[in-house]
Parts: sequence; structure tokens; C-alpha cells
Amino acid sequence: VQRARPSALDVEQLVREFRANVAGALVCVQALAPDMRVRGGGSLLFTGGGIADQPSTDFASLSLGKAALRNLTQTLAQDLGVSGIHVATVTVHGFVQPGTHFDPHLIAQSFIKLHRQPRGRFDIELVYR
Repeated sequence: VQRARPSALDVEQLVREFRANVAGALVCVQALAPDMRVRGGGSLLFTGGGIADQPSTDFASLSLGKAALRNLTQTLAQDLGVSGIHVATVTVHGFVQPGTHFDPHLIAQSFIKLHRQPRGRFDIELVYR
């Protein structure tokens, strides 16, 4: 992830990061969704970041990527939800660090909560603060 203000972003690096973070998520969905449709369900869960809602000037590329991933997740949820596929994001508002409130094991509980939601009651986003 490049640390740069928007006016100083390296365009090629921005595109590489977008390709990895957003297009990579879409490739995964497109690979898995056909079988999930046949099975009539499943969960596709992504890790978002609070930086999508509160962009950082110094991390403009990451801010853009997380905002795009959030948007992609929401549109995929609308698209695939009718097939019983739960698409959602856990939006983490903090730095993931073991031994803190943002310990990965604690955050993982949010993914489990989303995965266990019954059809018809799918949340598209769970905010972890």
C-alpha cells in the first residue's frame, strides 16, 4: 500500500492496488458464485476498513480501494442475495493488532455472526469499532 496524498499518487501503483484489492475480490466471487447458486446459498465475506467512510489524505489509495470494495460488496449483495448468497463486509475501524480490541480473533467473531445470519435477514455490512 502506497502512502501518498491524492495529488501525489502514482497512477500505476494505484491501479495495481485496485486490481489486487477490488478486482481480486470480484474474480473470487465470479469463480465461486456459480456453484453457490446451484447449491442455493453460501457466504462471501470481505474485510473492509473504516477508511472507506473516513478517507485518509495520507493513504488515499487505500481509502479509494476500501471505498470501492464496500461499493462492490453492496452491489454484489443485491445481485446475488436473490439466489440466497450472503455477500457482506466487516468494516474494521481500527488497526488490527493481537492483544487489543482489534485482535484478529475478536474480529473473526463478526464474520461468524454474518455467516450464521438466516436467509432473508442478511446484513450487508457489520461495522467493528
